[in-house]
Amino acid sequence: MRALGILARLGVFVLVLVLLTETMEFSGWTDTPEPPTSSSFAIAMLDEWNMMTLVLGLLLSMAMIGASYLVRDERLANLTWDLGQDVETPVIGMPRAATRTSNQNQISIIGDEEE
Repeated sequence: MRALGILARLGVFVLVLVLLTETMEFSGWTDTPEPPTSSSFAIAMLDEWNMMTLVLGLLLSMAMIGASYLVRDERLANLTWDLGQDVETPVIGMPRAATRTSNQNQISIIGDEEE
């Protein structure tokens, strides 16, 4: 298994080197009479590539929304901590009747019927 990982890393390294050399040896880089300016790049992005820029922006915003959804933490202790309240939580699992206390009264979060 270790040899396979080393072989994969070596293969990726060789692939990057080959792609880099092929990109640098491309003759199209020197064929342009003058290099493009930043204003010509902006005009190309907003006029010629406007639909692709819009699609890329939508994809990036969807990725950011998805990432923020995945990293949120909804445990009861963290939610009540954000509100500035204390909650009794056991070491393992959720309590049967977690309560949070405030200055005015005690509010029951999970229905705690007396048995």
